[in-house]
Amino acid sequence: MTHRVLGKTGCRVFPLGMGCMRLPVQGEGMSPVDEELSRKVIHAAIDQGVNYLDTAPVYHDGTAEQVLGRVMGDRRDEVYLATKMSRGAVSSRQDCRELVDEQLRRLRTDRIDMYLLHNVKPDSWEDFQRFGALDAIERARDQGKVVHVGFSSHADTPFFRELLDLHDWDFCQIQFNYLDNKIQAGEEGLKEAHSRGLGVIIMEPLKGGFLARQDLFYRHKLQEERPDWSPAEWGLRWVWDRPEVHLVLSGMNSLDQVTENCRIARDALPGGFDPAHRRLLSDVKKEVSKRLKAPCSGCGYCMPCPQGVNIPRMLTLYNEVYLQGDATWSKVMYNMCTEEGALSKHCTACGRCEGLCPQGLPISKLMEEAHGLLFQAADQ
Repeated sequence: MTHRVLGKTGCRVFPLGMGCMRLPVQGEGMSPVDEELSRKVIHAAIDQGVNYLDTAPVYHDGTAEQVLGRVMGDRRDEVYLATKMSRGAVSSRQDCRELVDEQLRRLRTDRIDMYLLHNVKPDSWEDFQRFGALDAIERARDQGKVVHVGFSSHADTPFFRELLDLHDWDFCQIQFNYLDNKIQAGEEGLKEAHSRGLGVIIMEPLKGGFLARQDLFYRHKLQEERPDWSPAEWGLRWVWDRPEVHLVLSGMNSLDQVTENCRIARDALPGGFDPAHRRLLSDVKKEVSKRLKAPCSGCGYCMPCPQGVNIPRMLTLYNEVYLQGDATWSKVMYNMCTEEGALSKHCTACGRCEGLCPQGLPISKLMEEAHGLLFQAADQ
């Protein structure tokens, strides 16, 4: 079984990690989590080689750590466990000092192997400094409660480079996929982090599941080239082809996804992706970029909306009009299959969601456009 060394941490990790931001849920939204199915999915992943589990205090409306602690059961020592200090979970020095102990209780463990400052950007970095976040984390490391320290970030390349200099990090976590290889940290940041010996972990390898969709408008091109590969396999193999990548997180929420992704992980080696395939995806990116109006990854950080708008759903319906070249399905879903209170027409442009969006989307403007496009068009 192929493992990769996670940079200066020295940890040998299976190339695929379990991202617990998208555990199986009961119904729509981010909660409540379906604990029984989550248990089956996580245990199946461990059975098939996965040895890295990633969570955060804000995932699944604040319940993900508790759920993971319960469903891991007696398999804790078979995995590296990662969680984070989220800006939304702390608002003072005391919060930072107390958070790690609270997370240990939630996760039912005596240590956190990989501890990250979560979604670090210029404004949150200032807050983390003001609250003494790194001091609290390093103190926890001295006490044996934390083993390795890193950060996750959706910031652009200049700030990412600056961030690399601001602490002696062990590892970092960045967004990277064949559509997003030039934004945020991008290829430049990926190479820079690797050159410094940091472990490099990739999030959103399939762009929140978008690149795994079976109805991608360009899927026929992929099938003509490799009929035995699913869209997800194309996306994952593209990321694992990079020698700088040590670990890829996937938010698997079904047993079939676990089986497929683990199979690909065992087979996809750095440098093994055909150059012709890489050129094909480069051409695909150009086509998608022309159509995709709101590059949302479906992370749910924007939720809950104070006005009740289901922002991820609205962005999905908005995007579908341009991706498929036909507004019919989106109109039906907007006007007939969505609760009235969740519609984008209720957006008051308060801006709360925009401050939370890792992608930096102008959500208020997009909500107005979505309603104008879908609701008015449906009434004509």
